[in-house]
Amino acid sequence: MINLSASWAIALRHIRMWRRDPNFLLGAFYWPLLDILIWGFLGSWIQQSQATQFHNYEMIALLCVLLWQCVGRASNALITCFNEELWSHNIVNLFSLPLRITDWIVGAIIFTGIILSMISFFCIFVCALLYQISWLQLLSAFCIFALPLFICGIWVSFMALQIIVLLGKRSVELGYVIVWFLLPFSGAYYPIEVLPAWGQTISTVIPMSYLFQGMRAYLMYDQNPASYLITGSVMALVYASVAILLFVCCFKYSKHHGLARLAD
Repeated sequence: MINLSASWAIALRHIRMWRRDPNFLLGAFYWPLLDILIWGFLGSWIQQSQATQFHNYEMIALLCVLLWQCVGRASNALITCFNEELWSHNIVNLFSLPLRITDWIVGAIIFTGIILSMISFFCIFVCALLYQISWLQLLSAFCIFALPLFICGIWVSFMALQIIVLLGKRSVELGYVIVWFLLPFSGAYYPIEVLPAWGQTISTVIPMSYLFQGMRAYLMYDQNPASYLITGSVMALVYASVAILLFVCCFKYSKHHGLARLAD
Protein backbone atom coordinates (compact mmCIF):
# COMPACT_ATOMS: atom_id res chain seq x y z
CA MET A 1 0.00 0.00 0.00
CA ILE A 2 1.12 3.53 -0.78
CA ASN A 3 1.21 5.95 2.14
CA LEU A 4 -0.59 8.97 0.69
CA SER A 5 0.34 11.13 3.69
CA ALA A 6 4.02 10.51 3.04
CA SER A 7 3.56 11.11 -0.68
CA TRP A 8 1.77 14.40 -0.07
CA ALA A 9 4.54 15.43 2.33
CA ILE A 10 7.07 14.93 -0.48
CA ALA A 11 4.94 16.97 -2.87
CA LEU A 12 4.46 19.71 -0.28
CA ARG A 13 8.19 19.86 0.43
CA HIS A 14 8.95 20.63 -3.20
CA ILE A 15 6.02 23.04 -3.58
CA ARG A 16 7.32 25.11 -0.68
CA MET A 17 10.87 24.91 -1.99
CA TRP A 18 9.81 26.16 -5.45
CA ARG A 19 7.71 28.91 -3.87
CA ARG A 20 10.73 30.22 -1.95
CA ASP A 21 13.23 29.99 -4.81
CA PRO A 22 12.57 32.36 -7.75
CA ASN A 23 15.11 30.46 -9.87
CA PHE A 24 12.78 27.46 -10.09
CA LEU A 25 9.79 29.63 -10.99
CA LEU A 26 11.78 31.60 -13.57
CA GLY A 27 12.91 28.41 -15.30
CA ALA A 28 9.42 26.94 -15.19
CA PHE A 29 7.60 29.92 -16.71
CA TYR A 30 10.17 31.84 -18.77
CA TRP A 31 11.06 29.12 -21.29
CA PRO A 32 7.44 28.23 -22.16
CA LEU A 33 6.71 31.96 -22.53
CA LEU A 34 9.66 32.33 -24.91
CA ASP A 35 8.46 29.35 -26.96
CA ILE A 36 4.97 30.83 -27.18
CA LEU A 37 6.32 34.14 -28.44
CA ILE A 38 8.69 32.62 -31.02
CA TRP A 39 6.51 29.81 -32.36
CA GLY A 40 3.27 31.74 -32.05
CA PHE A 41 4.43 34.70 -34.13
CA LEU A 42 6.13 32.32 -36.57
CA GLY A 43 2.84 30.47 -36.89
CA SER A 44 1.01 33.75 -37.49
CA TRP A 45 3.43 34.69 -40.26
CA ILE A 46 3.18 31.30 -41.95
CA GLN A 47 -0.60 31.28 -41.72
CA GLN A 48 -0.75 34.74 -43.30
CA SER A 49 0.89 33.23 -46.39
CA GLN A 50 -2.54 31.63 -46.94
CA ALA A 51 -1.04 28.37 -48.13
CA THR A 52 -3.68 25.64 -47.89
CA GLN A 53 -1.26 23.12 -46.43
CA PHE A 54 -0.76 25.46 -43.46
CA HIS A 55 -4.44 25.69 -42.53
CA ASN A 56 -4.86 26.58 -38.85
CA TYR A 57 -1.08 26.58 -38.43
CA GLU A 58 -1.03 29.32 -35.78
CA MET A 59 -3.25 27.23 -33.52
CA ILE A 60 -1.17 24.11 -34.21
CA ALA A 61 2.14 25.87 -33.46
CA LEU A 62 0.82 27.14 -30.13
CA LEU A 63 -0.69 23.78 -29.23
CA CYS A 64 2.62 22.06 -30.02
CA VAL A 65 4.33 24.38 -27.54
CA LEU A 66 1.68 23.71 -24.90
CA LEU A 67 1.72 19.96 -25.34
CA TRP A 68 5.49 19.69 -25.35
CA GLN A 69 5.49 21.24 -21.88
CA CYS A 70 3.64 18.09 -20.75
CA VAL A 71 6.74 16.13 -21.72
CA GLY A 72 9.70 18.50 -21.42
CA ARG A 73 8.72 20.65 -18.41
CA ALA A 74 7.16 17.70 -16.59
CA SER A 75 10.30 15.66 -17.11
CA ASN A 76 12.56 18.47 -15.91
CA ALA A 77 10.44 19.07 -12.80
CA LEU A 78 10.33 15.40 -11.85
CA ILE A 79 14.06 14.90 -12.39
CA THR A 80 14.75 18.02 -10.30
CA CYS A 81 12.80 16.47 -7.41
CA PHE A 82 15.43 13.76 -7.13
CA ASN A 83 18.40 15.95 -8.03
CA GLU A 84 17.51 18.43 -5.30
CA GLU A 85 18.02 15.69 -2.72
CA LEU A 86 21.48 15.09 -4.18
CA TRP A 87 22.42 18.78 -4.38
CA SER A 88 21.36 19.38 -0.78
CA HIS A 89 23.03 16.15 0.43
CA ASN A 90 19.65 15.11 1.81
CA ILE A 91 19.31 11.79 0.03
CA VAL A 92 20.52 9.67 2.98
CA ASN A 93 18.44 11.60 5.53
CA LEU A 94 15.32 11.35 3.39
CA PHE A 95 15.42 7.61 2.95
CA SER A 96 16.49 7.00 6.54
CA LEU A 97 12.90 7.94 7.38
CA PRO A 98 10.09 5.37 7.15
CA LEU A 99 9.64 6.45 3.54
CA ARG A 100 9.41 3.88 0.79
CA ILE A 101 10.61 4.60 -2.70
CA THR A 102 7.06 4.05 -3.99
CA ASP A 103 5.81 6.82 -1.67
CA TRP A 104 8.48 9.16 -3.03
CA ILE A 105 7.56 8.29 -6.63
CA VAL A 106 3.88 9.08 -6.06
CA GLY A 107 4.76 12.32 -4.25
CA ALA A 108 7.08 13.42 -7.05
CA ILE A 109 4.42 12.70 -9.68
CA ILE A 110 1.80 14.65 -7.68
CA PHE A 111 4.15 17.62 -7.39
CA THR A 112 4.98 17.47 -11.10
CA GLY A 113 1.28 17.37 -11.97
CA ILE A 114 0.63 20.48 -9.86
CA ILE A 115 3.53 22.41 -11.41
CA LEU A 116 2.53 21.34 -14.92
CA SER A 117 -1.07 22.45 -14.32
CA MET A 118 0.15 25.90 -13.27
CA ILE A 119 2.43 26.18 -16.32
CA SER A 120 -0.34 25.00 -18.66
CA PHE A 121 -2.92 27.49 -17.38
CA PHE A 122 -0.34 30.27 -17.61
CA CYS A 123 0.53 29.33 -21.20
CA ILE A 124 -3.12 29.09 -22.29
CA PHE A 125 -3.81 32.52 -20.75
CA VAL A 126 -0.83 34.04 -22.60
CA CYS A 127 -1.93 32.43 -25.90
CA ALA A 128 -5.46 33.80 -25.51
CA LEU A 129 -4.06 37.24 -24.64
CA LEU A 130 -1.57 37.57 -27.49
CA TYR A 131 -3.15 35.76 -30.44
CA GLN A 132 -6.42 35.87 -32.34
CA ILE A 133 -7.36 32.25 -31.76
CA SER A 134 -10.23 30.36 -30.20
CA TRP A 135 -8.94 29.64 -26.72
CA LEU A 136 -11.83 27.21 -26.18
CA GLN A 137 -10.68 25.16 -29.17
CA LEU A 138 -7.11 25.37 -27.90
CA LEU A 139 -8.18 24.23 -24.43
CA SER A 140 -10.33 21.37 -25.69
CA ALA A 141 -7.58 20.04 -27.98
CA PHE A 142 -5.04 20.42 -25.16
CA CYS A 143 -7.22 18.37 -22.79
CA ILE A 144 -7.47 15.53 -25.32
CA PHE A 145 -3.72 15.01 -25.64
CA ALA A 146 -2.30 16.37 -22.36
CA LEU A 147 -2.68 13.31 -20.13
CA PRO A 148 -0.99 10.73 -22.42
CA LEU A 149 1.83 13.20 -23.06
CA PHE A 150 2.21 13.73 -19.30
CA ILE A 151 2.57 9.96 -18.97
CA CYS A 152 5.27 10.18 -21.66
CA GLY A 153 6.99 12.77 -19.47
CA ILE A 154 6.89 10.32 -16.56
CA TRP A 155 8.43 7.62 -18.75
CA VAL A 156 11.27 9.88 -19.88
CA SER A 157 11.85 11.11 -16.33
CA PHE A 158 12.29 7.71 -14.79
CA MET A 159 14.38 6.53 -17.71
CA ALA A 160 16.73 9.42 -16.92
CA LEU A 161 16.53 8.81 -13.16
CA GLN A 162 17.75 5.25 -13.65
CA ILE A 163 21.05 6.72 -14.82
CA ILE A 164 21.20 9.33 -12.06
CA VAL A 165 20.41 6.87 -9.26
CA LEU A 166 23.25 4.63 -10.44
CA LEU A 167 25.92 7.26 -11.24
CA GLY A 168 24.93 10.10 -8.93
CA LYS A 169 25.62 13.81 -9.39
CA ARG A 170 28.07 13.16 -12.21
CA SER A 171 25.18 12.20 -14.50
CA VAL A 172 22.71 14.97 -13.62
CA GLU A 173 23.11 16.85 -16.91
CA LEU A 174 22.75 13.63 -18.90
CA GLY A 175 19.38 13.11 -17.25
CA TYR A 176 18.15 16.49 -18.48
CA VAL A 177 19.56 15.94 -21.96
CA ILE A 178 17.60 12.74 -22.62
CA VAL A 179 14.21 14.41 -23.01
CA TRP A 180 15.58 17.00 -25.44
CA PHE A 181 17.34 14.27 -27.41
CA LEU A 182 13.92 12.71 -28.03
CA LEU A 183 12.35 16.01 -29.15
CA PRO A 184 13.50 15.88 -32.83
CA PHE A 185 12.02 12.38 -33.21
CA SER A 186 8.75 13.20 -31.44
CA GLY A 187 7.34 15.36 -34.21
CA ALA A 188 6.38 18.09 -31.78
CA TYR A 189 7.06 21.02 -34.12
CA TYR A 190 6.94 19.34 -37.55
CA PRO A 191 5.50 16.19 -39.14
CA ILE A 192 7.45 12.95 -38.81
CA GLU A 193 7.47 12.65 -42.61
CA VAL A 194 10.13 15.36 -42.95
CA LEU A 195 12.67 13.22 -41.09
CA PRO A 196 15.09 10.97 -42.96
CA ALA A 197 14.25 7.28 -43.09
CA TRP A 198 16.41 6.43 -40.07
CA GLY A 199 14.76 9.24 -38.08
CA GLN A 200 11.29 7.98 -38.96
CA THR A 201 12.32 4.51 -37.81
CA ILE A 202 13.30 5.92 -34.40
CA SER A 203 9.99 7.80 -34.24
CA THR A 204 7.98 4.58 -34.57
CA VAL A 205 9.11 3.49 -31.09
CA ILE A 206 8.50 6.88 -29.44
CA PRO A 207 4.92 7.29 -28.16
CA MET A 208 4.99 11.10 -28.41
CA SER A 209 5.24 10.87 -32.20
CA TYR A 210 1.83 9.18 -32.47
CA LEU A 211 0.19 11.72 -30.17
CA PHE A 212 1.53 14.72 -32.07
CA GLN A 213 0.55 13.11 -35.37
CA GLY A 214 -2.95 12.65 -33.99
CA MET A 215 -3.08 16.29 -32.90
CA ARG A 216 -2.19 17.51 -36.39
CA ALA A 217 -4.66 15.16 -38.05
CA TYR A 218 -7.36 16.41 -35.70
CA LEU A 219 -6.74 20.14 -36.20
CA MET A 220 -5.52 20.31 -39.79
CA TYR A 221 -7.66 17.67 -41.48
CA ASP A 222 -10.56 17.14 -39.01
CA GLN A 223 -9.65 13.46 -38.72
CA ASN A 224 -10.57 11.28 -35.77
CA PRO A 225 -7.37 11.00 -33.65
CA ALA A 226 -8.57 7.92 -31.74
CA SER A 227 -6.15 5.46 -33.37
CA TYR A 228 -3.17 7.73 -32.69
CA LEU A 229 -4.38 8.38 -29.14
CA ILE A 230 -4.81 4.70 -28.34
CA THR A 231 -1.43 3.71 -29.79
CA GLY A 232 0.45 6.54 -28.11
CA SER A 233 -1.35 6.11 -24.77
CA VAL A 234 -0.80 2.34 -24.58
CA MET A 235 2.88 2.73 -25.47
CA ALA A 236 3.26 5.53 -22.90
CA LEU A 237 1.65 3.45 -20.13
CA VAL A 238 3.80 0.41 -20.91
CA TYR A 239 6.99 2.47 -21.15
CA ALA A 240 6.23 4.40 -17.94
CA SER A 241 5.45 1.21 -16.00
CA VAL A 242 8.67 -0.48 -17.13
CA ALA A 243 10.72 2.67 -16.47
CA ILE A 244 9.37 3.00 -12.92
CA LEU A 245 10.03 -0.67 -12.16
CA LEU A 246 13.59 -0.37 -13.47
CA PHE A 247 14.09 2.80 -11.43
CA VAL A 248 12.96 0.99 -8.27
CA CYS A 249 15.42 -1.83 -9.00
CA CYS A 250 18.26 0.65 -9.63
CA PHE A 251 17.39 2.52 -6.43
CA LYS A 252 17.46 -0.66 -4.35
CA TYR A 253 20.83 -1.53 -5.88
CA SER A 254 22.22 1.90 -5.00
CA LYS A 255 20.72 1.81 -1.52
CA HIS A 256 22.40 -1.54 -0.92
CA HIS A 257 25.77 -0.04 -1.94
CA GLY A 258 25.21 3.24 -0.06
CA LEU A 259 23.17 6.24 -1.15
CA ALA A 260 25.77 8.67 0.20
CA ARG A 261 28.04 7.93 -2.78
CA LEU A 262 25.46 9.48 -5.13
CA ALA A 263 25.95 12.93 -3.64
CA ASP A 264 29.77 12.87 -3.89
